[in-house]
Amino acid sequence: MIFTIVWTMNILFLFSKIDIMKRFLIVISLFVVSSGFSQKNCSCEKALDNLITKIESDYPGFEEKTKDSLVYSSLKRQLARESKNIDNSRCIDVLKKYTSYFKDGHIWILPNEQRKPIENKQTEELDVDISNFKKRVGKTSDSLEGIWENENYTIGIKKTDQDEYTGFIISSNSTNWKPKQIKFKLIGEKEVNYYASDHSLHKVNYKLFEDYILHINLFKANFVKQDAGYNLDSAKIKKAIDKLDGFYFEKLTKKTSLIRLSSFNYPYIDRIEKLIVDNENLFQNSENLIIDIRNNGGGTDAAYQTLLPFLSSGPIRSIGTKLLSTEGLIEGVSKYRNELVEKDADANEEKIKELDLKIQLYRKNLGKYIENVDGAITIDTIEVVKNSPKQIVILADKMVGSAAENFLLKTKQSKKVKVLGTPTSGVLDYANAYFFKFGCENYKLLLPTYKSLRLPDYPIDNIGVQPDIYLDNSIEDWLQFTVDYLEN
Repeated sequence: MIFTIVWTMNILFLFSKIDIMKRFLIVISLFVVSSGFSQKNCSCEKALDNLITKIESDYPGFEEKTKDSLVYSSLKRQLARESKNIDNSRCIDVLKKYTSYFKDGHIWILPNEQRKPIENKQTEELDVDISNFKKRVGKTSDSLEGIWENENYTIGIKKTDQDEYTGFIISSNSTNWKPKQIKFKLIGEKEVNYYASDHSLHKVNYKLFEDYILHINLFKANFVKQDAGYNLDSAKIKKAIDKLDGFYFEKLTKKTSLIRLSSFNYPYIDRIEKLIVDNENLFQNSENLIIDIRNNGGGTDAAYQTLLPFLSSGPIRSIGTKLLSTEGLIEGVSKYRNELVEKDADANEEKIKELDLKIQLYRKNLGKYIENVDGAITIDTIEVVKNSPKQIVILADKMVGSAAENFLLKTKQSKKVKVLGTPTSGVLDYANAYFFKFGCENYKLLLPTYKSLRLPDYPIDNIGVQPDIYLDNSIEDWLQFTVDYLEN
């Protein structure tokens, strides 16, 4: 199973626009692995030294990525000199020069910002009389001014400048937010300065859908306008939000249907499964099916299992992985095991026994690779759904990565499936990433723990999964092109 671990949803949002690879982080749990170092804030020189030691001992791709020992040694000497003469505030640049050498989208070094408790954070308040505001907005013709709600907040949006609207708290389910505090500022037609649940500021984009849904794309946050002039039922609102978030099924023509899946992250598993179950009859009565996974940075293989019976034409072969057993990994798994004991030993008895066996196996093979217990090759027999689509196209682009790439490797084995688009991002050879402590509390290190047995014969990293049909820049409307391809 392909997955990556991140610490909180807010950090995911903070970084996902900065670097393409950051789209491949998903929220599973906070699983920080210690390393045996004493923990402290390090000087840049010490941080670089600890980082090098950690990657050289725990990164499963280290040997393959450093075959040119002269170049690697030269890089280390150069960075060692830089680390001695650089201000600590700029040290992250030196550390990133080192991690970038490996060209692995699952290796990150990040500042470990020590945030103050949420209750101590101060957010600017808008000078507004909420009672008078409620009376006034009922008479305005402005499509943005008004009262907006989602499951967590009731927001007032007030025009505060020529090209600016301010969203302020009227009420909140969270004690972290008080009335009149500013939740966001809409600037122009698409930019928004948005304060997350912990009051951290994020500059992202928004979209206004038919004047009644305000969609903050990166956060998948949706606010519905509360206005007596709108006759909105819950089904219509849900359908619109699903489309904005990128999880929907649509009949394009008499012959061709579309399912859009924007993410395979854990929080969306139930949503994807419900989408497929609710539209099962339409799946079975569509001659052609388009699956649009563009911009899907991955998540977990569990997210698309319900879809496979509609796509497969026979058994699916999967190539296994091998995990590098290290002290850091053992400590991390042990920590997770102990947390399950503290939480509820009886309820987690089977999982605890499984982890105990893994820990024993890792200890016996310290410093060695351990192959997946299922073997180098697994063959999954898929019970194909009757009357499933005869022709299937999956649309993929350069933003597709990790588990979404694994989805392509599985589905490309079907005689019914073709992939159209561009090569994907290429972040699949080394995965199952965890945050490792490496002796410096002022930084976080994300590191994969296993490598694919496809290597070295069939690499994906920095190459991507290749489409069956490449769509060049001259093709502006991929959907229309695909419909024409399937029907003509």
